[in-house]
Amino acid sequence: MRKILCPTDFSATSGKAIDYAVYIAQHAGAHLSLVHVIHLPIVDTSETAMVASELLGEQMRDAAEQLQAICRHLEEKYGANRDGEFTCDYILKEALLTDITEQLTAEEGYDLIVMGTTGRDNTLEELLIGSNTETIIEEVECPVLSIPATGTSPKIEKIIYASDYSKEDQVALGKVVELGSYFSAEIEVVHVVKSEEDHEKAEAFWKELQHQFPGVPLTFHEVHNRHRAEGLKAYYKETGGDVLAIVRKKKGFLRELFTQSLAEKMTYQAEVPLLVLHGKKA
Repeated sequence: MRKILCPTDFSATSGKAIDYAVYIAQHAGAHLSLVHVIHLPIVDTSETAMVASELLGEQMRDAAEQLQAICRHLEEKYGANRDGEFTCDYILKEALLTDITEQLTAEEGYDLIVMGTTGRDNTLEELLIGSNTETIIEEVECPVLSIPATGTSPKIEKIIYASDYSKEDQVALGKVVELGSYFSAEIEVVHVVKSEEDHEKAEAFWKELQHQFPGVPLTFHEVHNRHRAEGLKAYYKETGGDVLAIVRKKKGFLRELFTQSLAEKMTYQAEVPLLVLHGKKA
């Protein structure tokens, strides 16, 4: 992992994401870019355009000062850009967050987006952050690690990966294994079933993973639950997971993880650090 992108709006929630982004950058020896965007509505008169231009200038100056202060803090506390084994900078743009994030990941080679998400209350911060996180997960072809506002100090010692025995799992697990390797993390591959299934398929899948990832601390588990999402969350909590990793697919049973109701539970309610990978076949 070479480059990490971390959107911030200077809220406490995005501060949690910065903590995680720094934690990963330190262990991976990666470059961390903080990104802040300012977006003003389109104006239709010269008078309002002048006011908007002045407002934009003020907001840009204020945001630049805050971003510089964060980078100085990372340098002083963690040795960023010095001897702290990672580097950092900031990006300040007048743009939509989704647009600039999509551009940066496509053109500048960012490997991971780390951003905060919140519970679904009605504060402006929570509505804006929740909406941005959901949109980026939907539209940007880059792994996204969403960090709950209630999250504790960063820790990645156990990653729970939700599997449905698909070819996409092999590609996505490669990214999970890479992330886990920086922390010597355990990776538990979990398949939730409603009833007894063909164990030969499970055994074949497990053998394939062992062949693909020799020496990696992988384990495999089948969990029985009538509701697959509930079974997955229950397993995560019972086993003390630190990150829940899932593949976002257009088809397959894991699509239920991104139906409206479950997306709200997993992102807006922000129960766990959630690593979302986009489905690609090996």
